[in-house]
Amino acid sequence: MICRKAEDNQYILKERIKMPEQVKVSEIMSENVYIIDIDENIQTAAHMMREKNVSGLIVIENGNAVAVLALDDIVKKVVAENISPMDVKVRDIMSSSMITAQVDERLTDVAMKMGTNDVSRIPVLDSKGNLKGIITKTDILKTMPAIVNYLYEKEAENEITPTADRSISDGICEDCGNHSDELRNVDNKWICQECEELKNI
Repeated sequence: MICRKAEDNQYILKERIKMPEQVKVSEIMSENVYIIDIDENIQTAAHMMREKNVSGLIVIENGNAVAVLALDDIVKKVVAENISPMDVKVRDIMSSSMITAQVDERLTDVAMKMGTNDVSRIPVLDSKGNLKGIITKTDILKTMPAIVNYLYEKEAENEITPTADRSISDGICEDCGNHSDELRNVDNKWICQECEELKNI
């Protein structure tokens, strides 16, 4: 069994915010995850979730990640049906298909993937299909305060003016109009370091 790291991922450093679409999954994913064998019973899975204070486990078969078991699956398919968790195996109620992310995938793409498939956690694989970590909605929201605004703007991109779009995707300061590799969100505006310093004078 591999245990997930207890410490939170720290992505925002010294109030310097990287543009959401520039971030790769590998930068904020948790490298260690809780796993469970596909033939374990649900009681074991439930005990593990309670002990580790998590709401999902990665299901392993022959050393490979094959599915995700969520607490919601246990509640709906076992508890609500009044079935003994000892009599049900993980394979019986786990998700039928597994949504995955690649280590070099853009964080914004993974966030959209979560929303489209209504999942809260996604295993992260390398190019050979090896399990390298896990990323959750909580990870994204903790480490990327800008992600929510970015996704709303992407969904409504046909209604956004080109200028507003560039200020998000191309790193254009909304005060001076100059390009910047790193912008700060000040008073709900993306501005460069120089403009931020001017505001503090």
